[in-house]
Amino acid sequence: MNPFKPFTFSPKQAFRVWQREVSVYKYVYRSTIISNLMDPLIYLVALGFGLGAYVSRMQGLSYIQFIAPGLIASSVMNAASFETTINTFVRIHFDRVYEAMMATPVTVEDIVVGEIMWAMTRSTIYATVMLGVVTALGLTHSWYAIFVPFLGAMGGMMFAILGLTYTSFLKSIDQSNFYFTLFITPLFLFSGVFYPIDALPSIVKTIAFLSPLYHLVEIIRPVVVGNIGYGVMLHLAWMIVFILIFIAVPVNLLRKRLVK
Repeated sequence: MNPFKPFTFSPKQAFRVWQREVSVYKYVYRSTIISNLMDPLIYLVALGFGLGAYVSRMQGLSYIQFIAPGLIASSVMNAASFETTINTFVRIHFDRVYEAMMATPVTVEDIVVGEIMWAMTRSTIYATVMLGVVTALGLTHSWYAIFVPFLGAMGGMMFAILGLTYTSFLKSIDQSNFYFTLFITPLFLFSGVFYPIDALPSIVKTIAFLSPLYHLVEIIRPVVVGNIGYGVMLHLAWMIVFILIFIAVPVNLLRKRLVK
C-alpha cells in the first residue's frame, strides 16, 4: 500500500463529521479547556515569573516574553495530539463511532478530513485562549498577533496528521503513552520553547529542525513580539510543504484499518 496515494473526499460529509465533534464538545468544553490549558499556564507563571527573575534576556526579550509564544505553540500541539490519539482511538475501538458513520454515505476519507478539521478547530481555540492570556499579561507587542489563531490551525493540522498516523498503528490505548513520552515530550523540551536551540549539539539541532513544533514556535514568537523577518516565511513554507506531503498518509493508513 502506498501511504502517499492521493485521495478524494466530500466536503459536505467531512463537514458533518466536524459538526458531530462540535456537538459533543459543547458538553465538555469547560472541563477540557481548563485541564488542557493548565500545563502551559503553570509553565508560564512558574518559569516566566519565577525562573525569569534569574535569567538574563534571550534574543533581546525578557524570559517570560521569550517563552510565552512557545507555550502558545505547545498548547496547539497538545490540543491536536490528544484529540487525534486517545480520543480517536476511543471513537474507533470503544464507541465505534466511525463504524456508525460508515454505515451512512460518509467514507473513511471524509472521516479523516473531518477529524483533521476538528483538531484544527480545537487547536485554534487553545491558541486563541492562550493568546488572550499572554495579551492580558502585556506580552503581546505587535498587531501581527491577530494571525496566531490562523497559525494555530496550521499547527493543529500538522499534529493532527502525525497523531492520526500514529493512531492507525495502535493496538491498545496504553500504547498512546509512548507517543507522548517518546515524541511529544522531547519536542516540547527541544524545539525552542524554553531556550534557543543554538547551544544544543549539532546532531540535536538537526533533529530539532525536523520538529514541526520548532517551526511553529519560530513563527509564533516573532508574530507575537513584532520581530517579523524573512525567516518567518521560510518556517511557514516548511509547514506548508509538510502538510502537502503527509496529508494523505493518515487517510490511507486508517482506510486500511477501518475497512475490513
